[in-house]
Amino acid sequence: MTDKKKYTKKELESFRKLIIEQIHETKEIIDHNLANNSESIVSQTGETHTEEMGTEHQARELDFYMAQREGKFITNLENALIRIEKGSYGICRSCGCLIDKKRLKIVPHATLCYDCKSSKDRKD
Repeated sequence: MTDKKKYTKKELESFRKLIIEQIHETKEIIDHNLANNSESIVSQTGETHTEEMGTEHQARELDFYMAQREGKFITNLENALIRIEKGSYGICRSCGCLIDKKRLKIVPHATLCYDCKSSKDRKD
């Protein structure tokens, strides 16, 4: 483990770019899914069987769930950007240690180091 307490400005800028890129990619995915759903609804004409309506309803529910999940992900990423601005990014909110770079590259919105996250998961 390192005695380092914060990431450098250069490191934070690298994380900021990664986070912004992920926000854009996630918004593109949401926009793409919404466009595909709109096209699907518009292209459906004529009578629809009950089974098809049920399947369509399930697909819309799944799309809604995924959009909610992606929206929450974007919010978490935006909160990470705020932490970068405040100077608290990359610091575990439980133990105060620096969160490993490898973890932040995989989960850039992480607020817990691996050890604290693991112990929290075991308690839940």
